[in-house]
Amino acid sequence: MKYINSILFLLVLSICCGFYFIPGKVHKKPALALIGVNVIPMNKEQVLKDQVVVIENGKIRSITDRLKSKLGKDVQTIDASGKYLVPGFFDMHAHFFYEQGNNVNTCAEELKVMLANGLTTVRIECGDSVYLDARKKVEENVWTGPKLFVASPQFVGKWAWPGKVFAEICTTPKEAEVAVRKCKKQGYDEIKITFMVKRDVYDAIIKTAKEENIKVTGHVGPLVKLPAALQAKQQIEHMDEFIDMLLPDTSYNHGECVSDMNIWRKNAWATVPFLDENKIPALVKSVKEAGICVTPTNYFFFSSFADSIPKEEYMKRTDYGYIPSVIIKDRWEIREHYWKNPPLADKRKKYIDIRKKITYALWKAGVPLMAGSDSPEWFLVQGFSIHDELEVFTKAGVSNYGALETVTKNPATYAGVIKNKGTIEAGKDADLILLDKNPLENISNTRSINTMILGGELYDRKSLDKMLGDAKKVLSK
Repeated sequence: MKYINSILFLLVLSICCGFYFIPGKVHKKPALALIGVNVIPMNKEQVLKDQVVVIENGKIRSITDRLKSKLGKDVQTIDASGKYLVPGFFDMHAHFFYEQGNNVNTCAEELKVMLANGLTTVRIECGDSVYLDARKKVEENVWTGPKLFVASPQFVGKWAWPGKVFAEICTTPKEAEVAVRKCKKQGYDEIKITFMVKRDVYDAIIKTAKEENIKVTGHVGPLVKLPAALQAKQQIEHMDEFIDMLLPDTSYNHGECVSDMNIWRKNAWATVPFLDENKIPALVKSVKEAGICVTPTNYFFFSSFADSIPKEEYMKRTDYGYIPSVIIKDRWEIREHYWKNPPLADKRKKYIDIRKKITYALWKAGVPLMAGSDSPEWFLVQGFSIHDELEVFTKAGVSNYGALETVTKNPATYAGVIKNKGTIEAGKDADLILLDKNPLENISNTRSINTMILGGELYDRKSLDKMLGDAKKVLSK
């Protein structure tokens, strides 16, 4: 009887894990074939029409023309005729709600929201032990969601916000050196720089990070300036200090423009009329020569600080319902504080136009751009907002294919995982999105998610909707 109970237990366990157990044998799940799918492989600009994509053991086994494909009897098939297969998306600048409100850990639910919106890899741009734990739970298949890269707590010159500190406060080079080594030992993937970092402290961060073989990403503050960051080959978020480089040398305000936290300052906005578009080529040339990747996060800046979106429009957005109730009041207070006396419309328009022109020029010059949402800042929600960012890329003049590169090949290359992710090729991980519509015709079609495939596991539209519904119940409390 004891033996029979053991066998029953193993049967149940093996079925739950996707295997069939017979004493002495283990049978893996059968291979899966998507039949008749149009593949956008992202290794070059093309559409492979009417293909058969076979997935087995979490990998792409083969991609063949349907007329030439031969499948064994043990292969399960899904009719994907007329649909479009793209690599799973990256969001290279995201956060968790845990950093806000009452520091409630809803990471498991947020990961589901990310996955349901097409994200299979996400870089968390402010570290905490809670996020390292989330990364581990995803790796061990305890939680369902995208693979996580977790940057360190933000390196700052000082900290003035109440509540839990998500930062490494570094006022001296020695403090910076100790903090970098500590974060590397704790297992963070990158060092994240943000506010009020002095130049000598910055230099210590860069020097120690090179010694520890860990990348540096984040902001470029007015105490550091862009030339120093380019020389250090720091990966730059938000295009910080880019716009400042367009100011005339004789500009007032000590050359500080609307980068970083200066966007809140009225006298910083006063410099916008003096921005010289003729300086964009030299700016782009310096960025290109530095060989860095850039994450513009344009949608966040436009929707929060430059485009006055009516309250009613915000509240109608699908993602609005996923913002925790404890945070909503704070969100509106912040927005109203800024918009009760905003910069003049002509300055805001020029700000948007300049950032779009810089983005387009960087793309045309071949600077690798990466999509980052900066969610869940203000009214942005992880997953949903990456599609808004893609649309802003195309509004800036980037092609639909170029926009797709910012969420696939480019970030995979930067993160060092291009051998496994970022393009659709035999042997790579089966992290894929099946779309109902072609994103090369209209980038908004990235929202037409029919099925998500993560490590070979399929999540159809019904499963994704349930995932979203379950997450919303928890997040909206």
